[in-house]
Amino acid sequence: REKEAARKEYQKAMLRGDSAYMMTNDESNIFRMHIGKIAAGETVKVKIDYIDHFDIVDNQIRILIPTLVPPRYQSEVTGKLNYSKDEVAYRGNVTVCFDKSLYIEDIESKTHSIKLENNTVTARNIKLEKDFVLDVRLAAQAFSKGYCHALPNGNQVVYLSFFPDIEMEAPRKSKDYVFVIDVSGSMSGFKLEQTKEAVIKCLKQLSAGDRVNVIAFERDYALFSEHPVEYNAENYEKAKKFVQSLQARGGTELFAPLQNVLQRADGEKIIFLFTDGEVGNESEIAGYVRKNIGHHALFVFGIDSSVNKKGLCDIAEAGRGKAEFIVKDELIQEMIIRQFGRVLSANLFDVALNPKTNKVIDKIEKSRVLFNHEFYDVLIETDHVADDFELICQSGDKMYSFVIAKEALAHSALPLDKIYASEQIRRAEKYINSRWDEDHKGYRERIVEIAVEYQIDSKYTAFIAVNERGEKLTDVPDRQDTMLEAPAGWNMMTHPKAGELLCCYACEASLMPENDDAAVTISLLFEKIKECEALISQNRDYQTVFDEIVDTLRPHFAAPSKAYKALFRKMKRATPKVYALVALYL
Repeated sequence: REKEAARKEYQKAMLRGDSAYMMTNDESNIFRMHIGKIAAGETVKVKIDYIDHFDIVDNQIRILIPTLVPPRYQSEVTGKLNYSKDEVAYRGNVTVCFDKSLYIEDIESKTHSIKLENNTVTARNIKLEKDFVLDVRLAAQAFSKGYCHALPNGNQVVYLSFFPDIEMEAPRKSKDYVFVIDVSGSMSGFKLEQTKEAVIKCLKQLSAGDRVNVIAFERDYALFSEHPVEYNAENYEKAKKFVQSLQARGGTELFAPLQNVLQRADGEKIIFLFTDGEVGNESEIAGYVRKNIGHHALFVFGIDSSVNKKGLCDIAEAGRGKAEFIVKDELIQEMIIRQFGRVLSANLFDVALNPKTNKVIDKIEKSRVLFNHEFYDVLIETDHVADDFELICQSGDKMYSFVIAKEALAHSALPLDKIYASEQIRRAEKYINSRWDEDHKGYRERIVEIAVEYQIDSKYTAFIAVNERGEKLTDVPDRQDTMLEAPAGWNMMTHPKAGELLCCYACEASLMPENDDAAVTISLLFEKIKECEALISQNRDYQTVFDEIVDTLRPHFAAPSKAYKALFRKMKRATPKVYALVALYL
């Protein structure tokens, strides 16, 4: 359902005494599950299906399964999560079953102890404090492949994965390199140490004729040099010393240093970003990068045991680059060589899809740039498949062609229709993120339309299920938020327990605002709150009054004044039903 409609349906079920289950996309790739009401002794099982996309690079797949949400800088969502200073009472089990058609040479995990038997990986009783990462090495060589699937409208969606294999003969050209390093507080410990190691290894990859600069950022940022310097032995040592001196502190203000790099008129740049990506505005950053990247290229190293994979992949894709992810104690030389291999083909190819006689109704290219020896994915909607598909790559005066034959397209049982729909949503989100000054209503409406039609997630919708009970649960429920495991390697202060968010203030201030106008406002508001409580108790329509209450309270919820703190306490005592709904809604 559309998100607000789902919230109202959830609230109505709760007030009727039924049970309801709602999952919302609260921020980017952060999801929240609301489960209520649960009777004493009841068990609720929730099953969530999701589809993820893993690149095959150097004949290897890195599977990353997140197990928790670390705090993100200036995020309203993670700012309200509760992390335990002690080990939490629950753990998890992971079972990964690989299709037998996937020819596997080896599987290993650098993050967890695993058991491998009959193409199935298991890990039992794991702490949910870091991502579960599997590295799968394939026995067979990669090649171009394509799949097709029927859409509900009768058309076909064709998923094309081209694998370009091009002999690179062009001589190496000198380039400008900028290393953007996150030194915020969340990077303390092993993350910053691995970052320093990675940056120094990258510096060693440069050659005479290249130019280099380094920017370290937290709440503010500092430059190694006001302008790029020539790469030589002396400047290498100076840059290395600058990197080794960095210390972690402060917030994660990523937007400003990237803006600084992209606005400088000093030639085309190769930008390497090193960060854990724990920011609350990654969509804004990706939108800015997409709009301003020009002929530069941005490559990302995500360094953490619980990395913000989606946010960093979005930033790298917007920057015409790729992201690599480094876990604790991992050898990083291979990833650095891979990124520099991409640098050699960055912005080198003009790419065009030749559909031949196939009618293209819609086309979505999943990447902004083609890299040699890496898959280039395209989604096509067509009325029917009539011909082969060809990818044409041109570099200078040379042209290369890669063909996926009509007969080679496999009919996939995978829900490619949902994958296609999710890419349509992602495309609309890119429009929104890149056009801050426009009215986004039409884009939002289109996203809701697609999400509802295909029953897939979006930031403007929510999943809702209602269990109508024979015996109603009429008591006002206690609210409990899940206490989260503290992320591995993080030194962090814990927050108050869930449910105390609105009432954990030590002082008992009177219900007297800072001025007379505010006093009148709160007095009238509380009368409306009491009216809403009565409507709920009488099973009458309360929604209009409740919406007015929420609209009035919303600006005062995140950082309430002394008077509003007192109001929230008074609501909890005198109008518990409205209080419970407000706490849920806001």
